[in-house]
Amino acid sequence: MAQKGAEITFEKKGLQFDSIPEGTQLSVVYTFTNTGDTELHITKVKTTCGCTVVDYSKKPVAPGQTDSINAVFDTNLRAGHNAKGINLETNAGEVSLVFEVFVIPNENTPATEPTESSEEEDHSGHNH
Repeated sequence: MAQKGAEITFEKKGLQFDSIPEGTQLSVVYTFTNTGDTELHITKVKTTCGCTVVDYSKKPVAPGQTDSINAVFDTNLRAGHNAKGINLETNAGEVSLVFEVFVIPNENTPATEPTESSEEEDHSGHNH
């Protein structure tokens, strides 16, 4: 039987978070498993914004082994809706991860959007 090589399988590639106050650090964890039959190597990780810092194991991930990509998003000066990406290069191909969160503006931070839009309350996607 031929080897299929390394294969990276994520529990979720897109994560959505509830609203959080500006100035907090949001920890984001993407759990994955090497579902292939050879070692998985993550060769490069790049974020779409300097506000997100990523930590990951530089060691090969053995077949069947589970590991994670850990990111921290700094919400300072990021009021409003945020969608941030993390791009991975691996020996199993390229993978794009994304997370979304609404950052509640700090009262001391000037609004970056017109205040009209904040008068309407949108509860879609929120669990109350």
